[in-house]
Amino acid sequence: MTQKQENEYYRADGVRITHDPYAPGMAEKYGLPGETNPDGFDPYADTVGPGIYGGSVERNKDGTIVIGQQYQNHNHRPGPVYDGRGYSLMSRAIHAGPDKVKAILADYLELREEISTGGARPLHMCGMSQKGQLCTQALIDAGADLHAQDTYGYTPMHRMASNNLAIGGEALARAGVDPNARIEGADSTAIEIAKRSRSIQFLMVMQKLGLYD
Repeated sequence: MTQKQENEYYRADGVRITHDPYAPGMAEKYGLPGETNPDGFDPYADTVGPGIYGGSVERNKDGTIVIGQQYQNHNHRPGPVYDGRGYSLMSRAIHAGPDKVKAILADYLELREEISTGGARPLHMCGMSQKGQLCTQALIDAGADLHAQDTYGYTPMHRMASNNLAIGGEALARAGVDPNARIEGADSTAIEIAKRSRSIQFLMVMQKLGLYD
């Protein structure tokens, strides 16, 4: 549930919402509070469904991913097209926990780089929830690309920063990811995103590692 404090909005987990969920046009595009599309964006809770991020995608006959307008045009950049079937296989595994992720990767290592809606890979999905971050180390150990960018230009570290995920952020940092790196295609560094979002736990662990003053 969104909470308003001193003209700013916060999610239930304390992360600052960097948009105004009640700005003109929000209700028309995404629906009124309590009436948003579960596959899409809920601006009031600052959450996204599988249509926008981590969802199963359409494929051509040759197996390649269909690229086109993204769900609800939430991101104006072209990206993988949602197939309407909910979350992808690895997104579901990440929700189940690290044991499930390890079991799948033991048989299908290539799924460490599965592409889902929003251009998200499994490491990005680890950065979307408190539970998901617990799978970060399993994917690092499997050799997942630590620096892959989604269709927003964000890496897994950016996602950890935006969602205040200290465990996942620390795992990536110890694996060599710099949260201060300025990456082409991303509008901010991970540290800048964390500061903007008031991601205190994330910033504290980066400070402990000497990566934030």
